[in-house]
Amino acid sequence: MRNPVFSYDEFRVYCRGSLVGGAVGDALGYTVEFMSLSEIRKRFGGKGITRYVTDNRGIARFSDDTQMTLFTLEGLMNSVVGHNYEVIEPETTLPYIEKAYLNWLKTQTVSPAKQSDSWLSHIRTLWSRRAPGMTCMSALASVAKGYEVCNNSKGCGGVMRVAPIGIFNGVHYNCANGFNKMARLGGMAAEITHKHIASTFASELFVSILRFCMLLSVDMPVGRHDFSDIVSMALEEVRPRKGNAKYSFNPFQGLIIEALELAESNTDDVSAIRKLGEGWVADEALAIALFSVMRYTDDFEKCIVCAVNHDGDSDSTGAVAGNIIGAILGYSAIPQYYLDSLEIKEVLVSAADDICTDLDMPADAQRLRDRYLNHLPVGVAPELLI
Repeated sequence: MRNPVFSYDEFRVYCRGSLVGGAVGDALGYTVEFMSLSEIRKRFGGKGITRYVTDNRGIARFSDDTQMTLFTLEGLMNSVVGHNYEVIEPETTLPYIEKAYLNWLKTQTVSPAKQSDSWLSHIRTLWSRRAPGMTCMSALASVAKGYEVCNNSKGCGGVMRVAPIGIFNGVHYNCANGFNKMARLGGMAAEITHKHIASTFASELFVSILRFCMLLSVDMPVGRHDFSDIVSMALEEVRPRKGNAKYSFNPFQGLIIEALELAESNTDDVSAIRKLGEGWVADEALAIALFSVMRYTDDFEKCIVCAVNHDGDSDSTGAVAGNIIGAILGYSAIPQYYLDSLEIKEVLVSAADDICTDLDMPADAQRLRDRYLNHLPVGVAPELLI
């Protein structure tokens, strides 16, 4: 299913860049998630937070955003490997992702215990509570009991976790019968917990943008105008063609276009982000991330610093921006000081590598089978396991 023009080695730097980049943005923003910009500046100076605040072990912790992103990856790969990399259908893949989210719910609600269907559940730090979103928690609790989820939430807890679907689609470009099927899978994954159509739109667009970023970055440097074109193509790809949804899409698209226009204007970062919102809801979180990427397309650090220094949901906007800018610039563009203390960095890198291979690669096939068929934490350092 790989794009035949490029090798897995060529894609790997962008897979790692996107997944790890999201964790970096998340970890930077997690410290200030519930602080106003004035409080952030009072504590960290006029530029705001630019370096991690680490724990007493020198570790930069990420939030529930990265936890759930990893479980999205696990659910997706459980399906892909279990079906021997056959063509992906959203309806058959979604139950695997839902099951992975239920495993994440266990990490937030019960004592640590290895789950027989999750290699991630063997990793101790993923059992830590990191300010989990209440909508995710309550919705998944309903799913676990067999109840229908009935909410109208457009919180950012849906969009912030679906990056692996877009990353995978960028590498395995023909993995579904039609690109918009993978974008639709992103929307459906968000809909497990968040039922508002704005959350669905944001998640579908995020997946589509990541796919285009992966496909273009592996071939050529992506500049500001290239990124604007990517967003335009992605908007066209996910635009509803019929029903009431096509009318709801217009205000969503308007916010996304405003984010790109603000990035090219003379409006300062803080004022621009205030016009877009605070990021607690899905469309605003994506808009803030897109603004940050569009303004700082060539600089990973400036992008995520912009994305987290505001009055709102800093870890989620940082995570989404980090996923996108990482897919554009690649792993090597992430400053070493962000990598050195990042929590379970080696697990993140290894999980990204799982996306960027298949069962035809002898060196990787056994690891994929062990993790996603046998659900064993192969390759994870023993000290990280429960």
